[in-house]
Amino acid sequence: MAEKLLVRFSNAQLQSFEWLSIDTPQAQVQSGTWQDLTDAAKDKQLILLLPASAVLLLEITLPIKNIAQLKKALPFALEDMLADDVENYHLVWLKQPQDKVVVAAIPHEKLAAYLALFKDADLELDAVCAEPLCLSYQDGACSVLIEAEQAVFRTGQWQGGGIDTNFLPVLLGKLRDEGRDCQQLRLWSRQSVAELSEILPFEYIEQPLITPLQLFAEGINAALELNLLSGRYARQSKAKGRWQQWLPAVVIVVIAMSIQTGMLMKQTWQQQAQLEALEAQTLDLFKQTFPDIKRVVNVKAQADQQLIELKKHSNQSASAFMHILYQSGEHLKDNSALQLKKLNFANGSLLMQLNAPDIGQLEQFKQQIATSLQVKIQSADSGTNGVEAHLEIREK
Repeated sequence: MAEKLLVRFSNAQLQSFEWLSIDTPQAQVQSGTWQDLTDAAKDKQLILLLPASAVLLLEITLPIKNIAQLKKALPFALEDMLADDVENYHLVWLKQPQDKVVVAAIPHEKLAAYLALFKDADLELDAVCAEPLCLSYQDGACSVLIEAEQAVFRTGQWQGGGIDTNFLPVLLGKLRDEGRDCQQLRLWSRQSVAELSEILPFEYIEQPLITPLQLFAEGINAALELNLLSGRYARQSKAKGRWQQWLPAVVIVVIAMSIQTGMLMKQTWQQQAQLEALEAQTLDLFKQTFPDIKRVVNVKAQADQQLIELKKHSNQSASAFMHILYQSGEHLKDNSALQLKKLNFANGSLLMQLNAPDIGQLEQFKQQIATSLQVKIQSADSGTNGVEAHLEIREK
């Protein structure tokens, strides 16, 4: 079996890496450029770790036993928890006891961009995992790794994420107040945490850390259960890859034969048949997903009604705070001119204080958030340093 290399990006420009052989005892972390990684990866299996900000980890409850029906219902259950349309996300999920389902979600565009970089470098990935799931997990404890101004956290067996270190105390306090199983904090850091320790909501146990990659290597086996290289992104065998090289030529031959045999004359008939088949498939999908509904009049209207009822009885464990924080953060990172000054969460609302260069950029940021959340500007004061604003953001 080929040796495994655990790889992560070491800068935001995605031009340098750290890697570690997880099969070699006492192996040391190596670093370098694309060319260095290419040389090191020869005849080895590559496992890429994506930063916490790239992958959204969720846990929901769906009282559906049949795996096929669960797979069909899952996108409907997740659509209100994502910043964009659910079809724009690649979803990897695992069914757990007590009707729980854990999900790793990443935008197709983002995952495809990462994979294209490795394809251009002629490097083949065997697995792609989220960094938070590689942190050590222990019942009743939260695990946090601090690197410079960023913190990677794991709050459950399949839950975690990333956040600015300054807002870590706020996050941990909310998790504890919501009754999460997070009464002890396990902390890894290569820098002093004395200042941070004074504002943490509870005591922490500082763990020894050599390098973050060596820490991630200890938990990689569990993280591989949510390998993002699945479905359309699944790794193909080399034999299948050789067969697919001939696929374009085969397609051209088939098209030519179809034209020669007069298939274009039947185009209208085919389209009608396809439409009827699609309507039949839609009706069949509805009946499989909601077998208790015997009379179907309007599939879309009845599906929406059943989904609303399903969500009423679904105990969504992903908190409102995490939901609002993720969706507003997606827009905030795209507006680099805005400076976040303060963050608080009370009575179901995220209270955000920020500075904007002018009122126009503030209004643009508000409109972006309003596509998925309710947002109200409580105040906006102009000064020499721009506009200082207080926003209230809550779920629709």
